Amino acid sequence: MIEDVVRKGRLLDIYGPLLTERQRRCLDMYFNLDLSLSEIGEELQISRQGAYDMLNRASKALESYETRLQLLTRFDSVRARIDQAVSLLDTGETAKARETLERIEL
Repeated sequence: MIEDVVRKGRLLDIYGPLLTERQRRCLDMYFNLDLSLSEIGEELQISRQGAYDMLNRASKALESYETRLQLLTRFDSVRARIDQAVSLLDTGETAKARETLERIEL
């Protein structure tokens, strides 16, 4: 559950500009500000059910963007390679660290 909230927050950071302003606000209030559906509905002047529907549609849109563009997946892959290279540098294996960094695909 927590992992899903973190993932949605990260997807919102990446793909948020592709959503409508209301969808972005709805997701921000839910995932970043931890507001309830009733509080979101009140803020956006829609029903609790409307807030729920908007949250679901916007979440599905974020997942759809990630399925097509894979930006979060690529970021995580690059981050893992960098972490691996740092570990190699810490152990003095500079040649392996250089090789690891050269294999990063941007």
